[in-house]
Amino acid sequence: MRNPLKRLLRRGVEVARPASDYKSAWNSAAVADAHDAILTGASPEDFERTGQSDAALLGRYLRGGEVVLNIGCGVGRVDKYLAPRVRELHAIDVSGEMIRRARARLGGFRNVHLREVGNQEFLSAFDPGQFDLVFSFLVLQHLEREDAFLYLRDAARVLEPGGWLVTQFPNFLFPAYTRAFLEGAEASPRSPGRVRAYTEPEVRHLLATAGFAIANLWFGGHQNQPAEIYVAAKTSPS
Repeated sequence: MRNPLKRLLRRGVEVARPASDYKSAWNSAAVADAHDAILTGASPEDFERTGQSDAALLGRYLRGGEVVLNIGCGVGRVDKYLAPRVRELHAIDVSGEMIRRARARLGGFRNVHLREVGNQEFLSAFDPGQFDLVFSFLVLQHLEREDAFLYLRDAARVLEPGGWLVTQFPNFLFPAYTRAFLEGAEASPRSPGRVRAYTEPEVRHLLATAGFAIANLWFGGHQNQPAEIYVAAKTSPS
């Protein structure tokens, strides 16, 4: 008797649809309102405050003189406050419009290097072991799960042995994200940039599969609600 799961998996490969067009979606969002696309509903003050607090969070994993990569920099919300604390800050985004605005915001920093990437380019432009720390906030949640995994696996490649990954995922068990899922399930067509939420076991398994060992995992978010799953993980030492 044939294995129906095996047949289904084979069929999934054969009829795979083209990659999501993140670039068009995020260019349009950036033109409409870049800050709101990055941090929905935030005031200008909150936008800057969260950039400062996220940079301070990353500072816990810095000793000085690091080379750092930001996956999905947007307009440079965090980078403005992190750049003075590191030797080099490389930042990528799929949206050319976001990168254009980041160049204007970060133009005073000579140690910041910005790059627009393609929908399926991932981190191919960077060398193995090039970075001491890779971070990504409010980005992986907007990717297909397979693409989020490929970014994470590539992050393990470009980190030096024992390097840090610091990132965040929406908590699917938090009521607001459950509601967002239910609303998104009815949408047609679905936005390439829609939020994909995760449970804690999924986050742990995803990172382990990508080559990371979790050092710290905690819940946080607005008003100390457990809306987000934060993770600090390390690559295997050589």
